[in-house]
Amino acid sequence: MLTYFFNTCIFQLWLSKWFLLFACLLIYFVSPSKMSYGNDMQTSDKAISLNEAINITLGKNPQLQSMRDQVEAQIGSLKQAGLYPNPVIEFLTEEMPTHEIGLNESQNLVSITQPIITAGKRGLEIKVSKKAKEKNEFERDSFLLSVIADTKKAFYKVLADQEGYSVAKETEKISKDIYESEKIQFEAGEVALTNVLRAEVELSKARNLVSHAEGELQNSLKELQTVMGIPEATDLNITGKLVTAPVELSLHELELNMKNNQPMLKASEKKIEMAQARLVLEQRQVIPDITVSAGYKRLSQEDADTIEFGLGIPAPFFNRNQGNIQKSKALSKKAKNESISVYQQMLFELKKNFNLYNVERKRMLEFKDKILPRAEEALSLITKGYKEGEFDYIDLLDTQRIWADTKISYIESVKQLNMIIAELERLAVLKIGK
Repeated sequence: MLTYFFNTCIFQLWLSKWFLLFACLLIYFVSPSKMSYGNDMQTSDKAISLNEAINITLGKNPQLQSMRDQVEAQIGSLKQAGLYPNPVIEFLTEEMPTHEIGLNESQNLVSITQPIITAGKRGLEIKVSKKAKEKNEFERDSFLLSVIADTKKAFYKVLADQEGYSVAKETEKISKDIYESEKIQFEAGEVALTNVLRAEVELSKARNLVSHAEGELQNSLKELQTVMGIPEATDLNITGKLVTAPVELSLHELELNMKNNQPMLKASEKKIEMAQARLVLEQRQVIPDITVSAGYKRLSQEDADTIEFGLGIPAPFFNRNQGNIQKSKALSKKAKNESISVYQQMLFELKKNFNLYNVERKRMLEFKDKILPRAEEALSLITKGYKEGEFDYIDLLDTQRIWADTKISYIESVKQLNMIIAELERLAVLKIGK
């Protein structure tokens, strides 16, 4: 009886242990943290700032990682260029008699051959690889600036579209208030049915404007997510402010800063240096490398030990590297012309964006300081007068439409100004404003 009770207890403990393990595994695999909802990545509800968006972009952008990999590959090429050629160890057996397989009666040679690079060609190879690495690094930095600028532009576009959506919602609220007011007055017999119908049409147009603004905002968010490298993210929220107090800029300072700090210009300069070093290297290839060898030879039949020395020098009678020299000269000229072209193109873009900045800055300040305040004041006065019966609803609708158009134009101007600032910061490699 005691044995049966003991065995029963052991079985129950064993069963309880496996049941507990099964329950833990079930909880683990069906827990919300392990469940997939069809997205590779989800973002938290916390709103991210511009700097956080840029950091995410720098970590997720695949093309930027490709540029980094290219730099790493060139570092490997630089390391390889600095290595000396390997010696060749040779073992040779000659005149081995067929009646006796072995080394007793044969002539046996052990030698080592070392290629020697002459005329400083190894140093030039290192120089070419070093210039190529530096060029790739500057190209990576230039692309990095472009990625940051694209992120800023997409971020600013979302901020502006958020403002546009708020204006659309506010317009809808005003239109709804007018419609309800006209409907009450119609039911009281104070206004005609046409007033209600027109107010209803304006409300429908306001709602369509809200739908359009919401669609624009969603598209802007998708564009930002794509730039950031998280296209499958959901519930992305951002926080920040657009520049509404633009500073006055100096074209001379922008040009000077671009000339001194723009990595694309530095990359073109390194390309010239690399092409010139390559040309010198190809010209030095005319001077042949030499091969030095030394060996020990055992003459078995004569029972004598000998030492051998050798020196090999190619005779450049036919191939004096003429084709590669001509090619390198052409590529050197090409690099110089491309450098001039890159500088002229970037200078043109800088001047164009500088002019656009001044035009948009003046336009935005005009909206901010004069047009928009007056439109808001007019809307406030007309709304108050409408409630007191001093103005007709048509006056209110017209004023509301003017205010909405003015507000949207102001937001568009602010958005364009901020996107121009992002482009100027990329070109001149500096921070504009605070």
